[in-house]
Order: sequence, then C-alpha cells, then structure tokens
Amino acid sequence: MLPEFLAGSYKRYKQDTALFTTWLAKAAASCGYKPNVTQRHQSEQAGPSKSPAAKENSEAPKAGGRLKGKERKAAKDAAARSKNTDDDVAPSQPPSTVRYTITTSELLRQAEAVRCSHVKSHVKMPASLRTVVERAIRARQRCSEWFKKSEVRNKYSDKQHTHFIEILKQSLETLDPCVEAEGAGLKYQKQDGPLLERTASVTNRFSMLKVEESPEFDPEQVSEVAGTVNEPTKSQTSKGESEIAVYELEDEDEFDEELAFIIFCFFEDLHRTQDFVNELWRKYKMRKCDLHTAAVTTNAAFDLVRQAEEDLIAQAPEVFDRKRSYDSIAIIVFYADAFQQGFDPQAHLNSSASLRITPFDDFIYLSTAKILMKFTFIADLPKDCELSYPLPCPPLRFTYISRPELLGTPEMDRKEHEDLVLSRLIIDRQIWNTWKKVGSERSIVAPPPLEDEFSKGLDRLTKEGVLSVALVFEARIFLDIQDIMGDHVKRGHQDLLRTTKEIDKIMNLKSINGAWDVGGTGERWHERDSDTALRIKTTSMWWILDTPTNAFPKFKELQLGSIPSEHNRPFGASMPGLSPKRGPRPQQAELTEASGAESLRVAKAMPPKNPKLSSMSIHCHRIPEGVNPNDPDFQRLMRKQLVEQGALPDDEPVDPKHEENARKLNIKWIQPSKDLLYLFTTNPVYCGLVSFAMLTDYETAGISLCNWHKSIWPTAHLYNALQQTSTISKSWPEMEELIDLHMDTLFAGQIPLSAHEFFVRFALALGLSVSNFSRNPRNRTNNDRFRFRQGANGTKLKVTEMSSVFRQYFEKKSSLEICLVKLDSLIRDPGSRATRREREAWKRPLTNLQFLAILEANLPRITQRLWFDYITLTKQCAGLLKDIRLQIELESRVFCPRIATEDSADQTLTWVVMNVLEENNELASAALGNRPLLAQNPMMSPQFQVAGEKMQHFLATYRPQDLMANFNALPRPPRTPSGLVPNRWNISIRHVALSPPGDLVFLIQPDSHYVHTEGPIQIAEGQAPGHKLNPKSLVTLQTIARLIMKAFVSGMGTGSAVATSAPYSWSTNEPKFARRIIKVMTDMGVREDLMDMKVAEEAELKICDEGWDRLKESMTQLMRGNGGPE
Repeated sequence: MLPEFLAGSYKRYKQDTALFTTWLAKAAASCGYKPNVTQRHQSEQAGPSKSPAAKENSEAPKAGGRLKGKERKAAKDAAARSKNTDDDVAPSQPPSTVRYTITTSELLRQAEAVRCSHVKSHVKMPASLRTVVERAIRARQRCSEWFKKSEVRNKYSDKQHTHFIEILKQSLETLDPCVEAEGAGLKYQKQDGPLLERTASVTNRFSMLKVEESPEFDPEQVSEVAGTVNEPTKSQTSKGESEIAVYELEDEDEFDEELAFIIFCFFEDLHRTQDFVNELWRKYKMRKCDLHTAAVTTNAAFDLVRQAEEDLIAQAPEVFDRKRSYDSIAIIVFYADAFQQGFDPQAHLNSSASLRITPFDDFIYLSTAKILMKFTFIADLPKDCELSYPLPCPPLRFTYISRPELLGTPEMDRKEHEDLVLSRLIIDRQIWNTWKKVGSERSIVAPPPLEDEFSKGLDRLTKEGVLSVALVFEARIFLDIQDIMGDHVKRGHQDLLRTTKEIDKIMNLKSINGAWDVGGTGERWHERDSDTALRIKTTSMWWILDTPTNAFPKFKELQLGSIPSEHNRPFGASMPGLSPKRGPRPQQAELTEASGAESLRVAKAMPPKNPKLSSMSIHCHRIPEGVNPNDPDFQRLMRKQLVEQGALPDDEPVDPKHEENARKLNIKWIQPSKDLLYLFTTNPVYCGLVSFAMLTDYETAGISLCNWHKSIWPTAHLYNALQQTSTISKSWPEMEELIDLHMDTLFAGQIPLSAHEFFVRFALALGLSVSNFSRNPRNRTNNDRFRFRQGANGTKLKVTEMSSVFRQYFEKKSSLEICLVKLDSLIRDPGSRATRREREAWKRPLTNLQFLAILEANLPRITQRLWFDYITLTKQCAGLLKDIRLQIELESRVFCPRIATEDSADQTLTWVVMNVLEENNELASAALGNRPLLAQNPMMSPQFQVAGEKMQHFLATYRPQDLMANFNALPRPPRTPSGLVPNRWNISIRHVALSPPGDLVFLIQPDSHYVHTEGPIQIAEGQAPGHKLNPKSLVTLQTIARLIMKAFVSGMGTGSAVATSAPYSWSTNEPKFARRIIKVMTDMGVREDLMDMKVAEEAELKICDEGWDRLKESMTQLMRGNGGPE
C-alpha cells in the first residue's frame, strides 16, 4: 500500500471533501446551528492501549492457587512494571478520532446557516480551503466528463458524479460571501474564470488527463487550515478525553459506480505519472538531465505505481485477482465504458470489432497489456519443461487475420513496432536468466547487478504468470522511452560503460599477493572493506565491460546460431496451439436506457473476476518422439484436443479467407534481435540503475580506503593551516570540495584560523581529550600524548546519507518501498527549528508527482557527491605527506619514526602533520606569551615552512593540464641564473636495485654536476613496485614526460638551488628514447622550440654515470641509516 507520506488522486479527493465538510460542520456549530449527523465509527485509538508489560502480564496464565517464593516476587515485579509503564504511556496517547456522517441536504443547510450568521459570528472561510474544494470538484468532473458522451442516452453512471458535483458547487456558491477577501482561492478564480466554464470547455473524454491540480495556492496554507480544522477538542460524549471530530459526506455506497470512479482516478494518476516520466527522458535526450536522475526517478515511479495498485486491491480484495490484477482492474472501467456506449461488453470482447484501437484502449494501456499476455503461458508449463531459445512468440498481426484491413495505418505500424521491441526484450530475458542460472550453479561468475523493477516484473510474468497494472505501466514507459530516444536509445548503455570505465580507471585495481591494490602504489583496502572494491571489479568484468570474462554476448551469439530454420518460416491461421480471434462473432448488443441502468443497478452486472482481455492464446504440448508436427493428421488431432480443453471455441474448419489473409500477411514467429546486448541497449532504466549502484559502491569504497589510510583528513588540516597563513598561493580545488562536503566531520562546522586552533582541532580529531587544553589540565599524561600520536582514532568520513539508503536497496537488505519512505524523511524533514506551519505542511501527504519532482531535484546533487574521487586524493595525500616527511628529515635532521602496521596503511603519516602543527603552535605561543597567534600575523616554524614549500610544488604539478600549461609558460634562458654554466640538461632512465626496486628519471646538469630525480616511474604510472618497464609503452612514455615537466616546473623540487625555468637544450643517452619521448611530448602539446633532444657525447655520458654513482651511494647510506635493507 502507499506509504503515509503519499496520496493518490482518489485519496486526495476524499481528504479534500472531508476537510471541507469538517470545517463547515464546526463553523455551523460555532454559529449556533445544531448539526444533524450520525456517528459512524471510532478509531482503534479511542482508548490507551496496554503497554507491552501489561499485555504480557494480562496474557500470563493464572495459577491455580496462591503463588509462593520466586513466583510471587516475579508477579509483584511484573505488576509494578505494568503500572509504571501505563502511567508513563497513557498521557502520550494520541487523541481518538470520531467520524460523523452528514447527508448532502444537511451540508446545504449548514452552508446556509454559516452564510446567514457569518457577519455576526465573524466566521470566514479560508481562501485556500475554497481552492481545495474546487480541486475536489475538478476530480469528480473529470471522471464525469470521461463517462459522458453526447449521443449516449444512458445517464445512470454519470448520475452520482453529477449529484456530488452539484452539491459541492451549491455549497461554495452559498458560502461565497464568507470567503476571505484576499487569498489564493479568489486569485485563482479571477485568473481562470468560473469553475463551470473551466471544465465545460473540455470536449474530448481523454484531454482532461493533461489537467493537473492548480499550483497557484500555497500548500502550507492548506496545511495550516487542516491543522486548525482537525484540532482535538473535548465534548460531552468524549467523557473529558480529547478527540478529533471528522465530518464526512454520506457514503457513496453504489459499489460499482464508486469503484469505477476509484479506478478512473487510479488510471488518471498513471497517465500523469507517465507524462512526468516521459518529460524526464526528453530532458535526458536533450542532455538537461543525467542518466542516474532519469533512471532512479523512473524506477521509483514504478514502485509507487505498484504500491498504489496494492492499495487499490486492498479496498476490494474479493473483486480483484492478484495474479491477473490488470485484467480484473481494467475490466471495471471497460464494462462502464461499454455500457455508456450502448453495447454488451462481453459480446464486444468476443468480436473482431475489439481489434480496432480506440482512445479508451490507450487509457487503460490495453495494447501494451496484450503484448505481455502472449507470455503468460510460460508460467503454466510443467517444471521439467524448458522451452528452447527463442520463445515462441507470434506477432501482433497474427490476431488481425480476420481484419487485415485494419493494418497498414501509421498507428498500427507503431503498434506492430512496439510489439516487436517489447517481445524481443522478453525473449532475451529468457536467455539472460538461463545464463545467470548457469553461472550461479557452477559458481563461475560473480552475482549479477540488481535488476530494475520492470525487469523484475517481467520475470514474475514468465515464472509466476503475474500480470499487474504496474507491469503494464512499466512496459508502457519502456516503449515510450524507445519512441522518445529514437536512435539515441543506446546512449544509456554507453553512459553505463563510460561510468564503469571511469571508475575502473580511477581504482586501477591490481591483485598484489592476493590483495587488491590501488594501481600498485601500495594503498590497499583493509580486509574488512575489500568486499565493496571487489564487487565493483567483478561486476564490471563479468557483467558490464567488453572483457573475456563477460561471456553473455558470446552465449547469445551461440544461441542465435542454433535457432532452427523452421522458426523463421511463415505459418497460417490453422497453426495448432495458437488461437487468434476469428470472426464472425456475435454482434454487439444495443442497450436501451432502461436495460443499461437495470443491468447495473438492479442486476448488479459486475465484470467477471477472471476476464479475458487478450485476443490471442498460446498453448504448448509435448510432441511424441517420431511424430512430425507439420503432419495434417497430427494437427487435426491437436485441434480436437484444444477444443475439448476449451482453448479453442469450436472445431469448425478455418475460414479459407482467413488462410488467404494469413499467407498475404506473411506471419512469422518474432525473431530475436541480432544485437547481442539488446537487453541492455534498449533499457536505459536498467543501465542507469546499475550505473548509480556502481557509483554508490565507488563512494563507499573510496571513503573506506581514505578512512583506513588516514592521509586525507590530516592533509586537509595542513592545507587549511597553510591557506589561512598565506604560506601557499595556489589552491587545491579537490581538497576544498572535500572540506565543503565534510565540514562538520573535519572541522566541527567551523574553520580554524590561528596556529593554536590548527593544533587543538587536529589533536582533538586524533582523540585527545578537551581537558588537555584547559588552563589547569589535570589529566594530561604522556600516555595521552603517545596514544594520539599513534593515530589510533582520527576523523572518519561518512558516506552520503541518501546513497546509504539506496545501498540498502541495491544490496537487497531493504525494499524499495522502505527506501522511498526514508528518502522522503531525509529530503523533506523540516528540522528542529521548523515553524508549526512548516511541520503541518510536512505532515500533509504528497502526490506521486510531487515526490518524484523532489527526488528528481535532489538526485543531481547526490550524483555529484558520489563522483568525488576519494581514491586518487588518498594516493595524492599519502605521497605528499611522505614527501614532506622526507624533506623535513633532510633539512631538519629530524627523523620521523615508522611503525609497521597491518596491510598497506602508513598510520604514522598523521605524526608528520601533528609535528608540524605542534611545533608551529609552540613557536607562536612562545612569541606571544602563550596567547593565540592570529593567522593575519603568522610566525612559521621550520617544519611548517618545509610543508608549505612541498605543498606549493605539489599544487603546481599534480594536475596534467596545469602541468602542461605551466611548463610551456616557463622562461628558457641560455644560461643558468648565475651565468656561470649553460642551461643544458641530460635526462636518462636509471634503475634502482634497492628494496623496493624501481626506475627513476635522472636529470643532471653536466656543467655544474647538479642532479635531481623524479619517480619511481612505476609508482607514478600506477604499477606495482618492481614492475618491469616497457620502453615502447605509450603510458610509460607519457608518465616519463610528465615527470620531466614536473621537475622543471617545480624548480627541481626546491626552487632555490636552481631557478624555475625550462632547459635551453637537453640530451639523453639513448637515441631511441630521444625519438620516442620527443614524439610523445609533441603529441601532448609541448612547445615546439623544445622538440630537439640530442644524444650525449662520450664525455657527457661519463659525467652522467659518475653523478648517478654518487647519488646511488647516498641512497644506499640513507637506507642503512634508517635500518632498511641494502
């Protein structure tokens, strides 16, 4: 059933009328009028319910005698708990609701009483309430207009609608002097004219489906009126207890007529939802909306329709068949429409006249339902009977053998195309389910992605025979998307591939010693968090990307090749097992006004519970071995059996004219599409849902990685400190976006501004108590200092709340219905500071369209958050902190200890930032006598300055596009700034045999013997340490080119020993390397005057080798000093 925060058209209509009648009854009572009402019933909340303890005590069996010992003590305790609990709960019980029924004549008398005494009693009807009543009138009038037809003489089915419309109109006219002088209701009336004129202009029975409820009034005003009207009061009958009195118009108890109105409202809601969803996909086609927003919102619409259908069935479970709910629901309005048009509905169904497509068929989606009905026979097959691929599926034109003249029109061509597209989708789902079953039985594939609601519905159709209105609606949306997108319908699948490839590229997962490594750079997930990363990898490999492990396209290709040739042969009207609707049939019976009214009113001619709206049926039979199914004798025997089973109406020979029509129509079984990925390329809803699920996993995996490695949040604190003190001039957009996303988590909602705040906020994030920073700290101990230096705590970033809700659905831990309720609470929760008016508006139920519009508006923001690259940022921050640590050790001669930890996380990186901020705070405090130093007048410690220099160099080179622009903008002087040596460099690739082994870009200035290195290349490329380089690889050469440019842009890492400039000339030791690197740099866009790299002469080569030997010896000594392996 629909959740409480949603309301369909009929429910909204009932709420609107009840709100008006309740207000009118109470207003009349305030004027001294004594209403003549009948108490209907009291809700179950009339009295306080028993508490769990009391209930438990009351249900306990009574002992046969006096209790003794422990039993007596336990009974006393239970009684005490029951008393205490009841005392606590009783006052908080909500007031009971008492419903009263008033007649239509009483309603008019109350309106007259209010009009006559409103001046004296100061009673004013809110303008927003008038708008609510007009909305209720329009709902009834749309249904009345739909049932009306000028030439129809039968007026019974419209009688009740007209009666209630007139009563409400008369009431409004009577109360017109009492309406507030200014308000949305009067403004609405002035703009659109009288209500009668607005609705009378509707001539087509279906054109009013485009009419939507007026948005010109403030829903908060309506909610305020509802809150005032439904205020609990005390009356004589309530015995001092507060109760809510609700007055409702007399029951519209004509079951058949009211049910027809309910179903009309239901289908009207479907058409409004259809228009909304179709507009959503038009936006997607025009690139005004992303795939995730369109797909997730559409999937939510599918579930809301399903809930609305269940709500409808629950109102009359004895009338509707849950398995074939579409037939039993649609037949109600089908019968009503048939009686209105003056013919027998059953006779019409049995005649070939029903083959003609009418606007009414489109209103109940009958054409779409008939396509689905062709596949219901599959659910009736024995369990040991499996049909071979493709499923036997006759085309739509098979049903038109008796009326071929109806074919060939643009409308029928469109219907035949829709039949082909949808049938092919269902046929391919058979092979998809077979492939999933084979994979799960043999455990050779990872679990497939979650299916969308439409795909689930198709599986229930073929496996259980369930044909619901929701499934028909979903199929209609699927066909509408094909029509809207046209040749661009495959873009949804292309977007899914693009998303998956981008995620796969960013994650760059590689298996290192049985663990998934991010690009081989050393960052790995903790064992407890690796499942999400593994799911992303396996899902993309097995089910999405074109990889050798994704064998479904190959599987379908093999199945297509094994289709027998008989499956593509034409067949005629006498095909056994197929029963098209063949004429002639009984002609439609004209109904007089009396007979139509009598059949509905007296005879209660209700539609059958299991109607047959389909014009085709398929039956499967086992063929004995050795029997030719094309043998005429065998076909006659089969036909006789079908007649005996009731599958065929008679055993008369087939009309030769029909046989001739069948040959002319060239009827063949529907063939599956040659597109191996047809199941996905035609269903962008599925593709968008899978893509969105991949994004939620991607965000979860990224946040779990950054929380384990603890490199992002310390870097965020360091970056903020350097920014606030103007130590760095360049910005870091990704880090600033991260701070905006997680401001509350990182900085408790407020950016620190001084050296003292930098240090205190970071220490608190590490887990140090606030008492350690008080003026007279009592609990500050060395153990506390050691504990937070360990980095055992630290800040934990959190996933987006909405994505966590969706993940419950994607992981099958929660239904979509529950997720939508949670989403509504997250999106619309007014918060603790909301006004009473805002809270009342929040309580008022939304329509489906209102909720879907809210969801559509919020999803782009959520999608943008999901795309944030925590993985790359984690690697960048880890590398940056390691560089800062190394530079501090080299310049300050302060060794930062390393502690071996499990997996790949270097937990001691937090020490680096802690040391920097602590030293800076101590220096600032000492300079100002322990007074906090403001950021505007900073005093920076040596470590703080080193961190700023490394951060500045990193920000100048970490983005490829910025790196290229900065490199091309460098000056190119012929000599170094000192003027003593030429500005020429030698560049070569050198292997380091230390642990871990790797390759470096070695740069040396031969004339000054100044050396610099970049790399290791393997790490920069995203490979595992020790990976053997391929000198011809384009990726490797591009990585080397970026490292070379980075060295010059950053001034060789220091900015002091060598001025930042481009080389005037450069050389290398290998001719092949020179040609390759110049070509790659040319393609990357490097300036032309640098595209001349020469091969070094022998004397220069000797200088380069000597410089490398000295550097290698220094690295070896450093490794020995740190206790590392030689």
